[in-house]
Amino acid sequence: MPTALFIAVALLLLVSATPIFVAVLAPTILVLEVFGPPIPAMILAQRAVEGINKFSLLAIPLFLFAAEIISRGQIGTRLLAMMESLVGHVSGGLAIATVLACALFGAISGIGAAAVVSIGPIVYPSLLRQGYSRGFSVGLILSASTLAMLIPPSVAMILYSLQTNTSVGAVFLAGLAAGLIFTAALAAYAYVYARWRGIGRLPRQPLGARLKSARRAFWAIGFPVIIFGGIYGGVFTPTEAAASACVYAMVVETLIYRQLKVRELFHVANESAVTIATLLILIAAGSAMTYYLTLQGVPQALAGILGGSERVVVLLLINVIFLIAGMIVDPNSAIIVLSPLVFPAAMAIGVEPIHLGAVIVMNIAIGMITPPFGLNIFIGMATFRVGYGEIVRSVLPFIAIALMALVLVTYAARLTQWLPLVAGYRL
Repeated sequence: MPTALFIAVALLLLVSATPIFVAVLAPTILVLEVFGPPIPAMILAQRAVEGINKFSLLAIPLFLFAAEIISRGQIGTRLLAMMESLVGHVSGGLAIATVLACALFGAISGIGAAAVVSIGPIVYPSLLRQGYSRGFSVGLILSASTLAMLIPPSVAMILYSLQTNTSVGAVFLAGLAAGLIFTAALAAYAYVYARWRGIGRLPRQPLGARLKSARRAFWAIGFPVIIFGGIYGGVFTPTEAAASACVYAMVVETLIYRQLKVRELFHVANESAVTIATLLILIAAGSAMTYYLTLQGVPQALAGILGGSERVVVLLLINVIFLIAGMIVDPNSAIIVLSPLVFPAAMAIGVEPIHLGAVIVMNIAIGMITPPFGLNIFIGMATFRVGYGEIVRSVLPFIAIALMALVLVTYAARLTQWLPLVAGYRL
């Protein structure tokens, strides 16, 4: 009865467009007051604070701030130009360059929607001029931008690691492996589409021009090198990597590329602070909710119910749960609220934590482009001035491609585990 009331009140608040943290926290307090168990109010507050009182959590606001700086600068433009010079001459070259640029941008920003507003307006007119349809162009950009959810330093992967006490470094590598699979699938579809439609290629650029574009993107490429090299070389932790990313982004965009003025960094910081505060409040509310559900034995009961099921069935249910959640609520909320619930059930059937992280985050990434409320759909409407119905039709083929890649990631676990194994992580 208490859990049923909790779910009913939470769903009612979500449907009524109540802020997510209120929809999570209000039913928690209500059910505890009505049904117990009787605990001092201070305990719930302490649990909420403990949810955000973690050193590793500092990585999230720092990466968010770095991503905000990057999205306003020249890094995306230079990455795209470099990719065009490398693969623009092959069939579907411009579309493939878009996918690769979004993947690299994801390795810098860690935010799923950042590439839409940073790379999208640059490449969209070029795709149209090259002969790609408006629907294909919009669908490609929106789906490729979700690669940032998987490719480190993914904020979604950090959140999953914190919610499940899993190694951030190992989860990063599992996400990178899943991101490479998704990248390959999108690039293959772009190639086939261009051959099928008879779309022309960009002129092959001479070696000198390619080297020039690579030199112009040198500082942008240095970003993932510093992050990956620092973390996996043992130089610093993911949190320290995030701090280094902030400093690097500020130096590159203000002193080297000179796209931003120093005084503009204060405005960027103010805007980032709103996003960061919203996320931290949500994490605190999610921690209080997890405490209540644990008292009620919900995760354990769920693990008991699913523990006797076939592995294929449990993974399918997890996919469905997170795919639907990704369609309805924002990615961070879905991970914070649902990961602690399905984690015990997945462990009961022998799923590796890092594999589960790749599966969960990939579902959330697909949910960002899935109707009715996929986040990237609405960002695309504002960025490309395209109607809701047209965007939905545009993303449907890419959702199908993404689901094929998801099947591989879900049921071929070794595809996401080989990178952590090579790096020396024990599974």
